This record gives sequence, C-alpha cells and structure tokens, in this order.
Amino acid sequence: MNDYVGKTVLITGGGGYIGSALLEKFCDVDCRIIVMCRVKPSPFERNEERCSGQKQNSLPIEIVYGDITHKKIWDNVITPEVDIIFHLASAEYEPDGNTQEDLNVNAISVLHLLQACVEKKCYPKIIFSSSTNIFGRVDKLVVDEETENKPLAEWSAHKLLAENYLKIFSDRLGMKTVTLRLPNVYGPVLRKDVMNRMVINKVIQYGIKNRRLILFNNRNCYRDFLYIEDIVDAFMRAGLMSDDDCDGRYFVIGSKRLITIADVWAIISDEIGKIPISINDSHILSPIEMRSFTGNYHKFNSAAGWKPEVDLETGIRRTVEEVKKTFL
Repeated sequence: MNDYVGKTVLITGGGGYIGSALLEKFCDVDCRIIVMCRVKPSPFERNEERCSGQKQNSLPIEIVYGDITHKKIWDNVITPEVDIIFHLASAEYEPDGNTQEDLNVNAISVLHLLQACVEKKCYPKIIFSSSTNIFGRVDKLVVDEETENKPLAEWSAHKLLAENYLKIFSDRLGMKTVTLRLPNVYGPVLRKDVMNRMVINKVIQYGIKNRRLILFNNRNCYRDFLYIEDIVDAFMRAGLMSDDDCDGRYFVIGSKRLITIADVWAIISDEIGKIPISINDSHILSPIEMRSFTGNYHKFNSAAGWKPEVDLETGIRRTVEEVKKTFL
C-alpha cells in the first residue's frame, strides 16, 4: 500500500458495492482520492469521516458529481495529476433492463474516458471492472484467458465492447489499461445500503429473515464466488502492475474451485442454523443464469502475485454474522 503514497487515484462508482470497499481501503493510504458520483447527497459520509480522521492521510476525499455517460464529465475530471483510474461504475445486469442505458453506462462511458485522455494528452493507468459473464456457456468448466467469449446477454456484450475499446487504445497509443473479469462477489462492506446488490448477500439476508432458502433449476450449475476483501486486493495489486502487463489485456479473477449453487446454499443454510431449502423449478431463468464454470487465476497470479485468501465457508460465515448484526 505504501506504493500508492503521493499518487492521485480516481475511483468511479465509489458509492457502489466494490467501489465503496476499495475507497475504504484507500482511506489508509496517504494519497489524493477523487471519487466520481452520479447523485447527491454524497453517499460517502462515513468514509469521509474515517479518512479525515486518519493522521497519515490529511487529504479529504474529493467528490465530482456527474453522469459518466456524458463526455463533459470526463473532460472536467481528467487532468495530468491523475495517476490511476479505477473504473468501477457500471449498470447492473437486469433481464428486462434498459438496453440503451446499459450500453451507455457499461461501454460508451469507457469510450468517453479514453477520448478525454487522448484529447487532453493525459495517460493515467486505467483499471476496468468487467465480468466472467462474457464467457457465457462454455465447453470447459475451468475458464482462463484462452477461453472463447460467448456473451449470452446484451449486458455481457457491452462489457466486452468496453474491453475492446481499452485494448484498441492501448495497442494504438500505448495507453496503460488492464481489465479484471470478476466472478460473483459477496461479503460485508461499509455501505450497508448496497450490500444486497450481490446475490449471496441477498440470499443470506432472505434466509435469516424468512428461515428458509429457495433453489431454482440452475442449482446444479457450477459458479465462482469471491469474498470482497480478495476483490479489493486484486484491484489494489492491478493498480501497481508493471506497464508491460497493462497493455490492454484482461485477467480472469477466480477461485478455481468447482462448487454448485446447491452446495453454496447448503453452506449458507448451515451457517444460519440448518434452515430448510425448497426447490422451485417453475421459475423461468434466462440463458445467462444457466452458465456453469469457475475461473483460473494463474495468469493474474503471475502478473500481480494475487490469489484468493478467504475460502467460501469462512466468507459466508463472516457475512452471516455481519448481516445478523446489521439488518436484524
């Protein structure tokens, strides 16, 4: 973390689930933090209070309000002082969501960011948050950077488009960009109002409140789940990778552990108190919800020294404990 001292770090989506956790981590670093936020009032009061109270960090969080789909906001925030951008702002996947809005947020915003950098001759390192959903339904259960992309939804296609923009600008202009393709993320964060955006957190809260869980016809699909602390660590390491590795490529972030959704629900049930699990096969799921795979993190381990440290059982136990304290 000392390698970030004195740098200027821009975080988009700092009010979101992963963004707020990353922002919390940076509160322990003596660096300048700029957060892009779409709406007022500021959702960072607790982070700001904690950061300003740190003796080693006398610089407050700077909040820039604006819509990342508008190029003007990027023209205003991109300056030569910015060293690293963590672009985490995104639209969440919704089966019946607004496709145009999804395109604007998940892809066009990245194009505007890159164009602003070129026009202002500012070339910070850009770390982009993407998704293993881009792989779609694969032929092998353990995916890596050699696995073919088969997006099953517009949401995934837009994320892939953003990755392609980053790769093109990196190849053409030498811009330092890297993408992390994330699996399902879970675990407690400081901002409790965004915890339920993640499926495991949502299931845990439902189970505690209703004393039961429900499985659907994708229960035998394999999924990959990573604890939020490991995800934050991955981004922190990505921001310090060598320029040679930030050449527009993407890295798969995963656990390499094959576990079914049914098995995960069983772990949750045990941690809550062996609550019953029912089956509902009448609920129709979209193709993207029927995917089945886990991620091999070997290339990111070689480039950044990262590996997951919190196993699923431990992470679920911590999350159950936090949900009980926070929401009950």
